[in-house]
Amino acid sequence: MNRRNFFSRVVQGSAAAGWAEASAGGALRASGSAETASKAAAKETLLLRDFHPVSMLHVPVHEVERARFPVIDVHNHVNDARRSSGERIPPARVIEVMDHSNLQTIVILTGMWGEYLQAVLDEMVKPYPGRFVVFTQIDWKRVDEPDFSGSMVKQIDDAVARGARGLKVLKDFGLTVRRKSGELVKVDDPELDPIWADCGRLGIPVAIHTTDPEAFFHPVNGENERFEELLHHPDWSFYGHQFPSKESLLTARERVFARHSGTTFIALHVGNWPENLDYVSQQLDRLPNVVIEVGARQAEIGRQPRRAREFFEKYQDRILFGTDMTPEEGLYRNWFRFLETADDSFDYWGAPEQGRWKIYGLNLPDEILNKVYRRNAERIFGQYKG
Repeated sequence: MNRRNFFSRVVQGSAAAGWAEASAGGALRASGSAETASKAAAKETLLLRDFHPVSMLHVPVHEVERARFPVIDVHNHVNDARRSSGERIPPARVIEVMDHSNLQTIVILTGMWGEYLQAVLDEMVKPYPGRFVVFTQIDWKRVDEPDFSGSMVKQIDDAVARGARGLKVLKDFGLTVRRKSGELVKVDDPELDPIWADCGRLGIPVAIHTTDPEAFFHPVNGENERFEELLHHPDWSFYGHQFPSKESLLTARERVFARHSGTTFIALHVGNWPENLDYVSQQLDRLPNVVIEVGARQAEIGRQPRRAREFFEKYQDRILFGTDMTPEEGLYRNWFRFLETADDSFDYWGAPEQGRWKIYGLNLPDEILNKVYRRNAERIFGQYKG
């Protein structure tokens, strides 16, 4: 074998060995990539309830322990007529929370009627003058009785004589309240007009909850922004032909508002459409006898701070403060931070139950804060003609 052939074979052998090594390395890399992909896929199965990302934002934090002005919480249910003994909070503890937070008054909306109402008045109102207000309600179980509205007018008159200072209408009205025939009781049923008129005659407000968050009327699937909340509370979903649409319920409610211009209506939960402040604005512009309150909708208005502040500025005389949650210091401090500071990207109270997003402070000026916290509510309750 000549020298040239010898070196040729050596080169060819080295090349073959190199290709073999490269192929083995490629196989190892492919195997590693598959293993990495498998681990990544496994991580994708992290349950949403276990996902608690910690924000890396370095932004100012302003804790607000007491409201800048005395506050009236116009939407609460503490120690109401529906609570079992295990759910009750000692009234002295409620007062302690109020004093720590600068709460002047709490309005208990669900006081029912008759002796149920009397029990709430005796426990919460009489021992603590000026600290609690109680509303009465409609007894829908009697809806098929002859002259139902007349009976309810007498019931409301009795409640006001006992000490009730408003009427509360729950969201079952329009969604699930039915006659024995199975027919839904419509929100704008003319048979109910004497009830709304009587409240105007007495000078007491009607706090009305009609419909629910917009997402509750959509399919409960991966596109629903309140998916987790609806999984935890499946009975809160009103998606389906058995329920009226959100829009039809609100339209019926507007007809009632328009027919009873002498009655003040508190459209609860930011008019029941905080996701659409343009709609709420239109209602306030058209209906001067309507005001709104913000209970349990901090998450909705807090994620649109520029639009929300504009709304508060324009309708500062028509907005009432409310929480719709158990009174505790942390709840109120969170609300005060939202209304009084310009803090960025923090949790609404109860997050992330209503949706996985953050809220941003409105930094409202003192004049608006004082109206929202107290003055607007005092004006409404000052209409009482007793």
